[in-house]
Amino acid sequence: MSTEREYQNSAKVILDRIYREVEVQWHPFLGVGRDMYAPRIDIAVGPFAIERKRFEERYTELLLETRPFIESLIECHNQNLDYAEQGTSFDAIAFFNLNARCLLCIEIEDSGSRKHCLGNLVNASALGRIGLLIARSEEIRRTFVRQRVYLRFLAGVGKNSFMTDNALVLSAEQFDECLQQA
Repeated sequence: MSTEREYQNSAKVILDRIYREVEVQWHPFLGVGRDMYAPRIDIAVGPFAIERKRFEERYTELLLETRPFIESLIECHNQNLDYAEQGTSFDAIAFFNLNARCLLCIEIEDSGSRKHCLGNLVNASALGRIGLLIARSEEIRRTFVRQRVYLRFLAGVGKNSFMTDNALVLSAEQFDECLQQA
């Protein structure tokens, strides 16, 4: 199996054919200062909304232009859900995170702790119009799905929660297949 960095770079090569701006190890808060947590994103697809810029309309245009690719990601995500959790659709997530910092925020995970995975889930959902959680093992895929269910449960019973409806969970094999078909 390739290293995580090798996997990121190979995915970037294919994403570069679909989108103009693709960054590996993207720093969404570069220059903000050391007083704030600043994650590094495995792969991000722009344009990049930094320095108070917003790209709501451009993100919508890009999603519509690449709708078959996005719908293939959604289809794979929906296959990964347990019967208790509802699937999602293009229309349900296309306008979910309007104030995103990038179009696609992709986190790739193969061996992280549950807390690390939860951080990836929150970052992908918060920073991307669509967040992608790419699990390189079955255990990590199940962890991401269970964490989404947990956060949705908390919201459903009126507890403080973080909405992750725009975060899609795929295995690395599913993601690779979607990339190859794009």
